[in-house]
Amino acid sequence: MTKQTALNKIRKEIEDIASRSYDDIASILPKDRMPIGFFCPFVPEELIYAAGALPFRLMGAPGQITHAQAHLPQYCCHLVKSSLESLLKGELHFLKGVVFSHTCDSMKGLADIWAHRGLLPLQFDLMIPAHLNSERARPYFRAEMERFKDFLESEVGKISPDDLKASVRLFNRIRERLQELYALRRGFIDHIPGDYFARIIRAGYVMDRARYLELLEELLASLPEHAESSEGDAHTPMYLVGNMTHMDTYFSLIEDAGAVVVGDDLCSGARTFRLMVAEDQDPLEALTERYFRSFFCPTKYWNPQAHLDTLVQEV
Repeated sequence: MTKQTALNKIRKEIEDIASRSYDDIASILPKDRMPIGFFCPFVPEELIYAAGALPFRLMGAPGQITHAQAHLPQYCCHLVKSSLESLLKGELHFLKGVVFSHTCDSMKGLADIWAHRGLLPLQFDLMIPAHLNSERARPYFRAEMERFKDFLESEVGKISPDDLKASVRLFNRIRERLQELYALRRGFIDHIPGDYFARIIRAGYVMDRARYLELLEELLASLPEHAESSEGDAHTPMYLVGNMTHMDTYFSLIEDAGAVVVGDDLCSGARTFRLMVAEDQDPLEALTERYFRSFFCPTKYWNPQAHLDTLVQEV
């Protein structure tokens, strides 16, 4: 198989997964893992996966909002509105449960509405300290990690130490491969245009993670040996800051305007690279500690300069 044939095959699989609606995606999810929905990277996917479930990130869906407006104020973001819309329309029937994290006001309100409707069998609310620089924040969040682990073991499956360590390794390797892809993409815009790159990221939040890692490694191995420097040099490098990209076209719009995203601070993108977990520590302790290493989310307070310092360092 030539490298171009391999790239085409990989792209076809990625596009098929990332382009599916909620109604259509259930048929291709792994049958041996119950899908558990989540919204925020504060939710440790590693624990969900180690319990034998599939972490399925809800990132919003296109479409007209016709049901959710009766439950939500106008100022709520698209993620909150569209996710409640999908729930009320029955599009999330394939999920066995959902995990909320204590973040913004809209998401906290959504958790209460979601629980009140009672349309999914399982729900867990992960409580996260608002002041991460408090001396009580770490022990509190560690206790929450233990509570979440207990919930998963009672409702999903036993989490053995070996399974948790294997899950941590898997997600670390995925982040490493994605970092490589970010670093290389400017030289391979023809092979990985912006909209396709966005779908690569999106697919990794919904498909089986072991297969996703295989696809990333196959993709990296199938790229040409030398970058298409002339193509990359024609685009102005851009660092994108924001919350979440709901549409794949955001990246292609930027490229059509003559720029290329070479890095970002998106909670659906490169911000998650800060979630690398130490593999030589107790897994629960390491999962807790990673949220205290650097600024991660504007819904949490570290110090007034934390976000700026992190952005300057990464840029």
